[in-house]
Amino acid sequence: MSLKDQATRVAILDTLAKTIANELKTAKTELETGLRAAKAETGTQTIAVDLNGTDIGKATLVQPKAEADITDPVKLLTWVREVAPTEITTRLVTEIRPAWLTQLKKQVEAVGRPEWADPETGVIHDVPGIKLVGRTAHTRLTIPDEGKQAIATAWRDRLLDAVVMPELPAAEQEVA
Repeated sequence: MSLKDQATRVAILDTLAKTIANELKTAKTELETGLRAAKAETGTQTIAVDLNGTDIGKATLVQPKAEADITDPVKLLTWVREVAPTEITTRLVTEIRPAWLTQLKKQVEAVGRPEWADPETGVIHDVPGIKLVGRTAHTRLTIPDEGKQAIATAWRDRLLDAVVMPELPAAEQEVA
């Protein structure tokens, strides 16, 4: 397969994967809405899933228990100090100011070495605890809407089977 053919195949698969992911998200939302309505109307929370008359599973509306979430940490802390003061821990936190650390990292990246030049003295310091880590190359796909439409049309017309359809093993027959 040529490099151009590989790029075409990746573009097609990427577009299809994103299209299917969007369709799946919509379908899941519709299913959940339907299950919520069924629960409200009839109490039904589970529905059988079948394919051509064969039961292949079930879809269930899962209602997890409520989870506690802290909405006002200051009010909670004040309350705990009053009712359970032994459950309070006081700590001194030492950390590098995030804005300064961001600037330090940018300077290290700019010079390509873990060094920092003090802006007041000009002294260059070796910076312990920081190292430059290489980044992996990646491919970016840019497929305009017209290309996506062409892929969708070719998919519907079954013109992509030889390009993107994986070979699936035949189902094993049960031996009686």
